[in-house]
Amino acid sequence: MVEMATQTRPYLYAIVAARQAARACEASGIEGGKVYPIVEGALAAVVSDIPHEKVRPERRHLAAHHAVHKYLLGQGALLPTSFGIIADGPEAVRRMLVLNREAFTDQLQRVEGKVEMTLRVVWDVTSIFEYFVRTHPELRILRDRMFGGGRDPSADDKIDLGRLFDRMLNEDRAADTQRVVEILGPLCAEVRENPPRTERDVANLACLIDRDAQPRFQQGVFEAAKNFDDNYSFDYSGPWPPYNFVEVDLKT
Repeated sequence: MVEMATQTRPYLYAIVAARQAARACEASGIEGGKVYPIVEGALAAVVSDIPHEKVRPERRHLAAHHAVHKYLLGQGALLPTSFGIIADGPEAVRRMLVLNREAFTDQLQRVEGKVEMTLRVVWDVTSIFEYFVRTHPELRILRDRMFGGGRDPSADDKIDLGRLFDRMLNEDRAADTQRVVEILGPLCAEVRENPPRTERDVANLACLIDRDAQPRFQQGVFEAAKNFDDNYSFDYSGPWPPYNFVEVDLKT
């Protein structure tokens, strides 16, 4: 019986400058696949071959995807692609590089010599509502008036209280984030304010900095934290590829 050869397809990890392409071969991709570049002019796509049309977002696959990004970050500038992008074949990848040459080149120049650091600031309190009641007299007065004396507030009362709390939450978020950005902004090439992930989030910042500026950035985080009391928690991480500062639109 003759077995049919399994067709493989290029799984895409990132776009890099062609001069970096050779070093990409030292990484290991999804399912242990050998990572290699597909070069077209001054650009290269970093890929590995897989025998599937789709890749499930399992932990081991996600870990491999990000491990390639981490390796490439150590080699130079990269435009990381989202998880799960599979091309029909090498020619489709080359065509994509040709069609997107200008956009990819501009973005690689923009992030050359830079890395991303992230900073998350949260209210480190048991109950965010009770914390705001303690620290905002207007909210406390309204809450006490609605619930005082065993009173059962109406649905409209609860809506009014919720609206006031939400307004104060957003106002404090904006003011506190601005205080942090005023300190960290001069240390960064760009700062992006991402939406809060939870109600307790104060700031969720992505910061694009020079590779050699990491110690200065860390010191800047410590300086910013000194302006806040123990009800706030600062957590920074990185360096990461510039996930928040590039848009890899794979026009084909």
